[in-house]
Amino acid sequence: MRLEIGNIFIKDIQFGEKTKLENGIISIKKEDIIEAIGNDERIKKVDIHIVRPGEEVRIIPVKDVIEPRVKVSGNGGIFPGFISKTDTVGDGRTHVLKGAAVVTTGSIVGFQEGIIDNVRNRS
Repeated sequence: MRLEIGNIFIKDIQFGEKTKLENGIISIKKEDIIEAIGNDERIKKVDIHIVRPGEEVRIIPVKDVIEPRVKVSGNGGIFPGFISKTDTVGDGRTHVLKGAAVVTTGSIVGFQEGIIDNVRNRS
C-alpha cells in the first residue's frame, strides 16, 4: 500500500459564478454549496462566509476545523467511518488544499466549544 498526497497550495478563496480552482485561487458558487449541504435533513441552516488570515473576526462556537481533501484514486474515501464508508485506506492518491480550512459552527451545547478570535482591542 502506498498513499500519495498531492498538495495544492491555495492563494485565495472568493465567491464566483462557478465553483472552480484555477492558479491557486478557489472560486465558490455560494448557492450551489448551500444547496448541496442543505439537502441533509440533519442540518437546520447553512451559510458560508469567507475569512482570511489577519481579518478582524470572531467565530463562535467552533465545532471543528477541517483541511479540505479529496480522494482521487485508490480504495476508500476521505475520513473513513465519518464522511465515507468504513474501509481500508492508505493507498492511492489524495489531494489536499493547503492554506485553506473549513470551519464548522453550531449551537452551544457545552463548555468544550471553540473560538477563533482576531478582534483587536478597541479601547
